[in-house]
Parts: sequence; structure tokens; C-alpha cells
Amino acid sequence: MRDTSSTMEASAATIISPPRRLTIKKRAALGLLLASILGFATFQNYYNSISLVDDSLSQRQLSSSWIERHPERGVSAWARNNFRPLSSAPDEKETVLFWHIPKSGGTTAKSIYKCLDQTIASRLPPSVSRTNDKELIAFKPYGQRGGTYVNVDMTTRSGMLRAEKMGLVASGKADMLFAMDPSFAGEHLYDKHHKGRILGLFRHPVDRLASKFYYLQKADWEKSYRPEWADMSILEWAEKHNKESNVMVKKLAGVKFHDTATEAALRVAMRTLEKRFVVGLTENMKESIRRFNIVMNIDGKSQRSQIRTCMRQFFGHGTLKTNSNPHPKLEPGSPAWDVLAQDNALDIQLYEYILVLFDQQGEVIDSYARGISQ
Repeated sequence: MRDTSSTMEASAATIISPPRRLTIKKRAALGLLLASILGFATFQNYYNSISLVDDSLSQRQLSSSWIERHPERGVSAWARNNFRPLSSAPDEKETVLFWHIPKSGGTTAKSIYKCLDQTIASRLPPSVSRTNDKELIAFKPYGQRGGTYVNVDMTTRSGMLRAEKMGLVASGKADMLFAMDPSFAGEHLYDKHHKGRILGLFRHPVDRLASKFYYLQKADWEKSYRPEWADMSILEWAEKHNKESNVMVKKLAGVKFHDTATEAALRVAMRTLEKRFVVGLTENMKESIRRFNIVMNIDGKSQRSQIRTCMRQFFGHGTLKTNSNPHPKLEPGSPAWDVLAQDNALDIQLYEYILVLFDQQGEVIDSYARGISQ
């Protein structure tokens, strides 16, 4: 497999994002172009910036030779210790952690993998959850037409601590864990003896927040239902009521929700994504799911008929999108867009880097498929 890590590392320092968007291809091309122009100098500057994260690094350690010997520097500890790197080919024994970022396609992904007969650990309604059971079980709460679930709740820290105590990952009962807090899940449910693979679907931060605004004013089945939002404009909501600021960077770098994310945290987030995540894009869901399937070894000849059926169900005519909520489009450059972009500037920079990673990871993941088929 061709080593693309140096290209990714060079790209990491080159993404300087304005609040407005270009297309995926243009962003990816921009990142790659800047990386090629700035070359090793940028690569070294990127690592020099890590001294903001770890002040114990000496100038000797920041030399190119030291960097080559310490390729994991800058990756969040929970990801570095408990998840396999992108450079490592998939293993059938891996339990996948899917970072479910709200309003980014995670619910649709969960439905796709139910269709593909993957056993899922996430959350079920209390009436069928069986989270008071004394042992882990995999069961079909909705009968044969529904998916298979493990009796845990991955949406709360107390639920994840219960899953940790019961040895969820070590049990091998779940194929996929869906969690909104990847650092907590990664730290408590995986370890050096039970390393996993981590995936995520990503959406432009401003689009995601706009979707959240319109969704939660209608979604009376959600705990976070906000009917009062229906009486306000999105600009008023963005200026006075939105509490989210750079949540992706914070989740990856271990920054608390109400604390301020810094450029140093952004660098940790970028490095963690580069080295440990298989990244997908909400706006390129079909290709993202194809890549996830390869990583999860859901690509064998015996599965192809089922894969085609499930993919047609979600990506063919009459496409089924779970939990989708049509709403007015928030235009880049509008007042509300600019407010949300300013409040989430680091997340936008991270997203622009994700576009570059998505472009680069295709060849790496296809090399996994070639290895599986041999």
C-alpha cells in the first residue's frame, strides 16, 4: 500500500478557511496545491505548532528526524492508544466506533447497517431497551424485520460506563457502536487489547447547525425538542440561542463544551482525524458508505446481493433518508450564516481539512479492498 501519510501531514497546516465555501473538489485541490507549494517547510511548521499542545517538546525533538521517528505525536491519547491507524489494514475482529454527529447523516447510516445485518450498540426506547439486564445480549426488539441491537445505551456517559463494566467491546457482541462522544467512548470501551476502527460522517458546520435549528422546532419525539424556536428567525437563534461553538474540535481534542477551543486544539483534532479516522461526507453519502463497507469487510461475494438491495433502498429512486427534515437553505454570506461561521471558525477549518482527507483516503481504502480480494 502506497504511503500517503507525508502528503496528509503536509496538507494539515495549509488549510486556512474563510467562512464561505468552495466545492469539495475545489477545496481538496486547494489543500493539495498549497501542500505541494509549501512542501517540507509547511510540514515542519505544522509540527512546530504542536509545541502549543505539549510544551515539553524541545527544538531537537521538533527536527525532521525526530518527527519521522514519532509519527503519532499530536494524536489524542484515546485515539492513539485504542484505535488502529489508517495505515493498518482492517481486521475482522475490530469493533467499529461510529462518531454520530447530530444532523450529519448518522441516523441514516445506522439504518443502512441495520439493513446490512450489522449488530448495533446505540440506544433503544425504554420499552424495548433491556438496559436493566445483568448481562449483555444481542436481540431483535422489533422482530425479524428490525435490526439486531445490544442492550446498552451509548447516548449517555452512565450508559457507556455500564457497557464498559459489562465488557461490551471484549464480548464481540456488537459490530458497530454509535456514539456522540467519541473520546469518552474510545477511552472507556476500548483498550490496547481490544483496539477498534473509528468512522465518521461529516457535514459543513453551518449547514449542520441550520438543520438542527429547523429540526428541533418540530421533533417532539426528541429529548432536545425546542418548540419555541419555531417563533424566531434563524438569525435571532444564531445570535442569542445557539450554544454550539466548534464542537467537533472540542470532542476530538478533549475540550469541555463550555470551554474555548484554541488553535492548538484544532491541530490535535486534525492530527487525530488524519491518523485514526476513516472520514465520510454527508453530501457524498453513497461513496462514504462504500468505503465504510470495505473497512468493515462488508464486501464479500456472499454479501453483494444484500449490499445492492440496501444501497438501492437508500440511494436509488425514492431514496429513503432516515430522520431527514426539509428546510429553507441558509445561503453563504447571509447574516445568519456569517454569525454561525464566526462562532464555528475552527470547526470550519477542520471540515475543510476533512475534504482533503476524504480525497486522499480513497486510494488507501481501495487498497484494502484489493488486499481482501486477493
